[in-house]
Amino acid sequence: MLTRSGKRHLLLVLAVAALCAPRPGRAAAQESILQEIQREQRELFTRVAPSVVFITHENGLGSGFFVSSDGVILTNAHVVQQHPQVQVVLHDGRRLTGEVIELAEDRDLALVKVQVNNVAPLRMAGMHDVAVGDWAAAVGHGRGAIWTYTTGMISNIYPSGEERPLFQTQIPLNPGSSGGPVVNLRGEAIGVVTAGLTDAQSINFAIPLQQAIAHLPTLSERCDCLVIELANTTPVYVNDVMVGSGPRVVLMVEEGMYEVAALIDGRLVRRQVSWPQSRKITLGE
Repeated sequence: MLTRSGKRHLLLVLAVAALCAPRPGRAAAQESILQEIQREQRELFTRVAPSVVFITHENGLGSGFFVSSDGVILTNAHVVQQHPQVQVVLHDGRRLTGEVIELAEDRDLALVKVQVNNVAPLRMAGMHDVAVGDWAAAVGHGRGAIWTYTTGMISNIYPSGEERPLFQTQIPLNPGSSGGPVVNLRGEAIGVVTAGLTDAQSINFAIPLQQAIAHLPTLSERCDCLVIELANTTPVYVNDVMVGSGPRVVLMVEEGMYEVAALIDGRLVRRQVSWPQSRKITLGE
């Protein structure tokens, strides 16, 4: 017969055992969540991979991705180097010759055109809703391992006023990934992989899509953008928020009304803009 203290001890042991015992319902719920995450990641890769291309020439290789259905590819300037043409391999195995049609070497950006129609471009997104800690992924050809899919998060965002605005990720990337897209949860391109620190692990950098659109005129014609032109260094405000300065500001926008304002020659100039009816405006004319 158990004493009172013995009974208390037995009840305590049983209670601890109950707390530590596996809970079938909780385990099933956890597995369901993980399965859903796995499905989403698989579907994301399935959507993004066909837009990513493999770029080669006699001096190296890299990545790129379609930004328009008529075969325009965004990549790094250091991927194409000084070559007027490069070889491009599509996800479906087609091998094409690409013509380098535009360079912004100071931003490490380039556009390549291949003769193909009805390819699937990645939708371009701005950095306005990107924050440190956000999930992100990349698809590229690091070390020549084609269509490699890696995931991570945004670990730092450097100010747009910097000489070369960048954002940092801890997505595992390797040489050969350069020029490929960094995408968000929706599979939208938010940046272009540009470089990493070779003496550190998972410290890699990407160029915001906004920079590519601002410095590659061919690209700004193909994006969901509002282009504002005005006098050099003049600050521009959209809906009372400073968004940049002249001579050219390119904003990724959605359909709607926008109030654009700038102080020009001592007077405040305001314009109401309905996008996409108006895609480009000039202030101060």
